[in-house]
Amino acid sequence: MTQTKDKHRKLMTLLSKAGVDEETRHDLVYAWTCGRTKSTTGLYDNEIDDIIWKLQNDGLFSSNVKRSANAINELAIKEKRSIVLAIAQKVGIHEGTSFTKFNAFMKERSVLKKQLTKYTFEELTEQLIPQFKSIEANFEKSKDKAFNKAWHEHYKIPEITNN
Repeated sequence: MTQTKDKHRKLMTLLSKAGVDEETRHDLVYAWTCGRTKSTTGLYDNEIDDIIWKLQNDGLFSSNVKRSANAINELAIKEKRSIVLAIAQKVGIHEGTSFTKFNAFMKERSVLKKQLTKYTFEELTEQLIPQFKSIEANFEKSKDKAFNKAWHEHYKIPEITNN
């Protein structure tokens, strides 16, 4: 326990010397833990070690912690968006490189009725990804029922129209 307190104290000292304010510190921790916590006290020992190492050995990181935290956060957001897009492609909401159909779906039917790029990390993690996992589960259940929309999408067979 004393070792963890010493590590935490060292981390706080390094962040203070780097001129990191409270908001930036919380943003850094939030990004570093992929949204698990905003508090340095919630960091695991290995996470504390990693941040300390970055602050001591990576001049670019330590000279602009705010920009580094934003970059880490943006990578985490992109990872979450990738999950949504993968599910959307699997169930036929998004196809190829055209985002027209997908954006229309997002604005009309997504949980917060906005484009994917407008979702925050928290919204992606807590609301949109669960919605898409539910869509995926429903797709998986119904793809084996012949001639429904999921079946056509799964087997890439065009739907028959009554024209």
